[in-house]
Amino acid sequence: MDTVYDGTRTGRFGGRSESTTIPQRGTPPRTNSVTASQARAARRREARRNEQAVAAWLRELAGRTR
Repeated sequence: MDTVYDGTRTGRFGGRSESTTIPQRGTPPRTNSVTASQARAARRREARRNEQAVAAWLRELAGRTR
């Protein structure tokens, strides 16, 4: 009797849920269009831009009179 009851229960701890019995059909996973070398190059460019921004800020601070 317990197995019949458990099979018909719903809720958090209830029997089977539909999501586990019905296969999910969605869009297939997209392939990554960015290669590892492109990502590394982008990180390098970003780091260089940041360095240049800091250098410009320091030059600006150095030029100000106290």
